[in-house]
Amino acid sequence: MTIHIERGAEAVPLGSACVASALKAAFATDAAGSLDVSIVEAFQDQNSAELSKKIRAADPDLVGFSLYSWNRDLAIQTARELRGSPSTSGVSAPSRNTVPLLFCGGPEVTASEQGLRTSDGGPFDVVFTGEGETSVVQWVRDPQNLPPPFPASVELSKLPSPWLDGTLDPHGREGVLWELSRGCPYGCTYCYESKGDQRVRSISEERMLGELDLFVRSRVPSVFVLDPTFNADKKRAHRILDLLLDKAPQIHWHFEVRAESLDREMARKFAALGASLQIGLQTADRQVSLAVGRPPDRGRFASRIDLLNQEGAVFGLDLIYGLPGDTLAGYRESLNFALSLYPNNLDLFRLAVLPGTILAEQGRDRGLIALSHPPYLVQSTPTFSASDLTKAERLSRATDRFYNQGRAVGWFNQVLHPLKLRPSVFLEGFADFLDRNRAWDRLPTPQDPVALERLQLAYVDERYEKAKLDYLLPAVWDIVRFHGAWARALAEGIATDIEFNYDWRDVTGEAALDLEEFVSLAEFSPGRYRLRPSGGDVEVVRL
Repeated sequence: MTIHIERGAEAVPLGSACVASALKAAFATDAAGSLDVSIVEAFQDQNSAELSKKIRAADPDLVGFSLYSWNRDLAIQTARELRGSPSTSGVSAPSRNTVPLLFCGGPEVTASEQGLRTSDGGPFDVVFTGEGETSVVQWVRDPQNLPPPFPASVELSKLPSPWLDGTLDPHGREGVLWELSRGCPYGCTYCYESKGDQRVRSISEERMLGELDLFVRSRVPSVFVLDPTFNADKKRAHRILDLLLDKAPQIHWHFEVRAESLDREMARKFAALGASLQIGLQTADRQVSLAVGRPPDRGRFASRIDLLNQEGAVFGLDLIYGLPGDTLAGYRESLNFALSLYPNNLDLFRLAVLPGTILAEQGRDRGLIALSHPPYLVQSTPTFSASDLTKAERLSRATDRFYNQGRAVGWFNQVLHPLKLRPSVFLEGFADFLDRNRAWDRLPTPQDPVALERLQLAYVDERYEKAKLDYLLPAVWDIVRFHGAWARALAEGIATDIEFNYDWRDVTGEAALDLEEFVSLAEFSPGRYRLRPSGGDVEVVRL
């Protein structure tokens, strides 16, 4: 069973499917005969009573659970109900002879197996740590052959494909997950990969080509490539990008990449493919970066990101607050640096001290206080108090609302420039603005971008008026509304009518990058225009 965190394109039970494929392949040629294997999918918003009932309906002999940090508690409760342990759901306990053998595996098990086995008071007969394809097959063949802890890494090139053998069907899915390799050559102490097999292992060329052809034939709209660092091997990354540009440019591709390993040609290929990139910055503080095993090179990071901007590639940046040695002031500076790079989105996280990581082992010595249960969030550090973490969380929420959901990338730095404010100061001011207007709980959702834009402009107006820069506001309004209308036309297919104060070509061009100079030289040129979707682009029509 796989319990997804939420519904969406990435809700694909790939981990369970890999084990299911290995079992089917092993027993297809086994003298004992084939094995009937099926995958049950569920979601975090369901309850254990629903899930246990769904599993019992299949009358299985064996039930395996894929455990992740977000579903550990629900999986355990579901397993307890299958076993017949007392539960708060009111589900009647089955008789013992109807209870299937229960086992579990996955990242959360490998990281923290305590309390899962029946011998430890847990609900599972068998617990698998590490990669499970080989050890699960061995155990199913011989239940007395219990798996060793942390078995050797599997040979990825020899594993069957859950996509090609029909275990997973890409037809009709919003998107698929594509595993091209396992292992990460880097050693970030907060990441579980740092304690895994740092040898990067790849699927076979035959399997890669077969899966890609299947995705193309199935008209899959998007693919999330699961490589921890897609461009760790630059030659391989270039070769795969050439393949995707040739065979599947119509699919939307998402990659996790390392900025320092980018080059101009790679940036150009990502842009030509229309791919989305997610890049871990985590912190801009040199000492904090060193403390978590990330060799810092802020200048190189910025120069590689600049290549993406020059080539028009879409990318987001990750930041973590609460890392060892980090402070609230340091997090603000990291946010300022990240926003200076014009990311299309920012993912901002409180540090999770994940079991099984180097940081978890060092946490006590470093004075980290974190939750002992999922999601393992840090509660305080010697340099980042609980109250400061709350302030950082508030700043992160304001940034997400204003910058990400408000689609401000196209105008954010341009509009901030006349105010002479650091981005973190501006965004903390937005949080204050929301407090004053009691607006946190009634913020417009991303599904109502026009209302969110009105809220952004109300705050911008307040800032400009306070700074006695209100004479610039007509140009600011044009810029913000133009970018908002353009984004809505592309993303939602919505047409928007705008009353421009200046010629729209001037106010949205390079001449307006310096708003104060632009307003001092430009003439008012009022006009009403409609921005509407047109064949994958946007058309601007005068009304």
